Amino acid sequence: METKTFGDKITIRKLSKGDLKNSKEFLDFINSLVKEEAKILLKKELTLKEEKEKLEKFLESTDKKTMVFLIAEHSGKIVGTTSIDLGRGRKNHIGGFGIIIRDSYRGMGLGKYMVGEVIRLAKKELRPAPKIIQLEVYANNKPAINLYKKMGFKAVARIPKQIQHKGKLVSALTMLKFL
Repeated sequence: METKTFGDKITIRKLSKGDLKNSKEFLDFINSLVKEEAKILLKKELTLKEEKEKLEKFLESTDKKTMVFLIAEHSGKIVGTTSIDLGRGRKNHIGGFGIIIRDSYRGMGLGKYMVGEVIRLAKKELRPAPKIIQLEVYANNKPAINLYKKMGFKAVARIPKQIQHKGKLVSALTMLKFL
């Protein structure tokens, strides 16, 4: 995938080996979301060593064609990431989807653009190509749920009290998109 542009200033590109040198940028990005208490599963900040190890695993998976991973950047700063990671064994036809976007970049259509791009890339590059994309979202995350519905995802399960967030237990919603 060539680098693409969203709007006139945000670039979207695939994760590359050169990103290992920029581990600190990825660390700043993910830790900013932890500090914000964004609706992500991570609840404590990562160390630089942990972030480098995570990036190395992601790169290994992209090399094996079991993961696609996109990065959104604005003025050299990471503002969003999204990925689809194939399941293993008898679930290798299911791609697990995730997306995170910095607070100040939400609500402008970047998420919709990135969802479309990562699904397109997954169908083209993953082996085997996924037949289903699956995600889990906080049941009270209405903007994300509305986005996923617009992108063709269907809610298939609601699991009560699955995620700890700000001292409360929140239900999780599982959504699927059949390709």
